[in-house]
Amino acid sequence: MNIIPAKTTDESVLHLFSEHDDYMIAFLGDDKKYYTRYSENEHIENVWVVIEADIPAGCIAYRKKEEGVGEVKRMFLKEEYRGRGIAKELLKTVENYAKEQGCHKLFLDTRITLEPAVSLYRAFGFDIVFQQGLYIQMEKSIV
Repeated sequence: MNIIPAKTTDESVLHLFSEHDDYMIAFLGDDKKYYTRYSENEHIENVWVVIEADIPAGCIAYRKKEEGVGEVKRMFLKEEYRGRGIAKELLKTVENYAKEQGCHKLFLDTRITLEPAVSLYRAFGFDIVFQQGLYIQMEKSIV
């Protein structure tokens, strides 16, 4: 497994973002009307792709939210690669990058019903700081 930096314009990244969007839309059911597919308007600054046996298996993105605060975006692993600790390695990659950029806090948005993701984020040190319905915001201090 290799985690490599990529660009949001790379074909493999755009394909993974599309797979992520398709997964989320299917998962959300009737709430899919609240979901927005990837666009350049997200202003994602950095992306890393997991390569497993020459296949893009997943990704994670990052952008600066505000001074000293980074945001985790578009974390996704294809189903057959889940449960191997890869997601933790992706989170470590973003956390290390954020620290290098002088961030003291990481932030992310998700849904409380994405139980495996929420459990992963909690185990990685994220806490829920805001909830409205099924939508949650989570933060982690990285001092």
